[in-house]
Amino acid sequence: MTLTVPFKQVDVFTKTPFKGNPVAVVNFLEVDESEVTQEDLQAIANWTNLSETTFLFKPSDNKYDYKLRIFSPRSELPFAGHPTIGSCKAFLEFTKNTTATSLVQECGVGAVPLTINKGLISFKAVIADYESISSETIADYEQAIGLKFKTPPALLHTGPEWIVGLVEDAETCFNANPNFALLARQTKQNNHEGIILAGLKKTAVIKNSYEMRAFAPAINVNEDPVCGSGSVALARYLQELYKFEETTDITISQGGRLQRNGQILASIKKEANDNTSYHVAGHAVTVIDGKITL
Repeated sequence: MTLTVPFKQVDVFTKTPFKGNPVAVVNFLEVDESEVTQEDLQAIANWTNLSETTFLFKPSDNKYDYKLRIFSPRSELPFAGHPTIGSCKAFLEFTKNTTATSLVQECGVGAVPLTINKGLISFKAVIADYESISSETIADYEQAIGLKFKTPPALLHTGPEWIVGLVEDAETCFNANPNFALLARQTKQNNHEGIILAGLKKTAVIKNSYEMRAFAPAINVNEDPVCGSGSVALARYLQELYKFEETTDITISQGGRLQRNGQILASIKKEANDNTSYHVAGHAVTVIDGKITL
């Protein structure tokens, strides 16, 4: 069977092409999901050679607007942040929808609510669970990153399993040079995605501004340019650390070491029922608009 479908490449967490984190988005909205195999989707993801490639399908239920399947070059993922924002941008363009202010994405972690406000796309995290780790594991990761953590790192379950910790400041974070081979061995051994490293911008005009980096060499991504799920993980970690009692915005810069300029807004929202929810927002711009044939 020969099948030709629309395809976009979207740069996420930026308004400027080539300065964010790209995701490839394939439009299977007019194709029955049974017509393509897992092997087909994995082959496309391997071919794009991006950290993630996504596939839009018709949803399984009308409570969702679309179904999203997310693949790294090696495997399918239950959730990823920048692909969620980029795929929402692509969905709006594929369907010529210029008026939507909210959507619901179906994916491996369930329903992901999205909001759209003047081009800023935000998702609400479905999972943001915190778990302490042992002092031995901390020491192993400090050896791999070549730095001491300023605060005790922890494991954050956000779809991916991220180890999150703060270092002395934004400059220290920016200048970190991990041993990627050692980090890959340690994260594989512990079944973790990788490390989210962050440092406070001490002289920033905007309060709660951080430099962040995401290292995931075990999945062939030494450094992710701009990371949505990692931003959720950082926001949840900061909430555990500082116990914010009111809604708090976290401004995150990422990607400078890779000649990118990703800008992320993570929000810790206090809800009426005393629950806390975590949201990540960013802009996205389409840089490739075409078709692929399989």
